[in-house]
Amino acid sequence: MIIMFLKKDKRPNGRVYLSIVEGFREPGTGKTKQRKVKSLGYLDDLEGKYDDPIAFFTELAKEM
Repeated sequence: MIIMFLKKDKRPNGRVYLSIVEGFREPGTGKTKQRKVKSLGYLDDLEGKYDDPIAFFTELAKEM
């Protein structure tokens, strides 16, 4: 089963970076893995373009 979700990474500079990630289990070993599907950018930059970027991109990730 593959799950798409919004990943929020806090960077050393104190900013939060958003990306859409695909979560899956590795065949054979069954270990969980993540693969970056799309890099979105820093949260503070996206707040100027979207009212609520976290809600917007969370819904976008679910639709993918």
